[in-house]
Amino acid sequence: MRRVLALLLTLLLTSCGTSATTAVATQTVGRTAVASTPVPSPTTIPTSSFYAIELSAGQQALVAIDHIFAVRHTIFQVPTNGWLASFDLWPVAGSGGRFVVAYAPPPPPGEINFGFTSLYLLPQDGGEMELLLGPQVDGELFFNPVWSPDGQSIYFSHVRPREGEEYAFDTTLERLHLATGQIDHIAGEAIWPQLSPDGAMLAYVLIESGTLANSLVIAEPDGNNAREVVSTTVFTAVDAPIFSPDNQMLYFSAVELAAARSWWEHLLGVQVAAAHNLPSDWYRIPVTGGEPERLTALNGVGLYGRFTPTGEPIFAFASQGGIYEMAADGSDVIKWLEGAFTDSLAWAP
Repeated sequence: MRRVLALLLTLLLTSCGTSATTAVATQTVGRTAVASTPVPSPTTIPTSSFYAIELSAGQQALVAIDHIFAVRHTIFQVPTNGWLASFDLWPVAGSGGRFVVAYAPPPPPGEINFGFTSLYLLPQDGGEMELLLGPQVDGELFFNPVWSPDGQSIYFSHVRPREGEEYAFDTTLERLHLATGQIDHIAGEAIWPQLSPDGAMLAYVLIESGTLANSLVIAEPDGNNAREVVSTTVFTAVDAPIFSPDNQMLYFSAVELAAARSWWEHLLGVQVAAAHNLPSDWYRIPVTGGEPERLTALNGVGLYGRFTPTGEPIFAFASQGGIYEMAADGSDVIKWLEGAFTDSLAWAP
């Protein structure tokens, strides 16, 4: 969604690109070789810092930001011509947690980085990246990685060129079991996975083939019993779902259906839903379904939020206009920090 149009354009431009790097493999499941990796300890603790991707002077950095003094500490400085698309953090006591990141390293000198991201693990306090999943064919990429609540697996979206068809690609939502390297197919044409805190529900955005219109779906963690909670007719675009701490509500970013299209979009038949760099706001809906409730009126770009794990009903979210905090009902919205932040946020020790 937010990057779907850019992604599709990238895939078209690079279908004949350079050879891709394959992950170090201990076993092959389905279509992707993966490296077996230890499972993190499940001992999470309350947080006092944000982690975010900051964009400054054209350069990206994964930074830790002290929640009291707003002092920044760089965890990973993205090299020139590299691209850090998103991350998720599994925090543990003593800063021994790990990020899973969707990252495209800089290509050889003189070449363009088209953003074909692989998945890597990165220590919470910085250090060397470990390749987790990498492409085996040109045009393959992995994105939207998130940890399961128990730290035993990682959900992600996977784009792979369709064999025998030029400029055709399949997008699947998959789950990697860290201890074994097994990869499960969860859903087709799905992005933006997110697990409920109790691990009983999976939310994701379903992309409609052809139009790229999208809906919001809740399913069991293995993808079974999927049900639509927000249809394609309600909003122009939806993304960034996140469950409330009590597992009762689903929060998400959305663009109003009335968003205008330019004359060239009408002419070419391009759907606004394909490009979610449009101003959006936060909404929520009961996990059982119902009418979405609008929470903000910020018209922000690139919204991505997280609840504090301390038990307080505080919701923080990053955007291209800064980091914000608000109450769970959308009241008391404040801009906590100025700056440009992209597509990820974590509370952490």
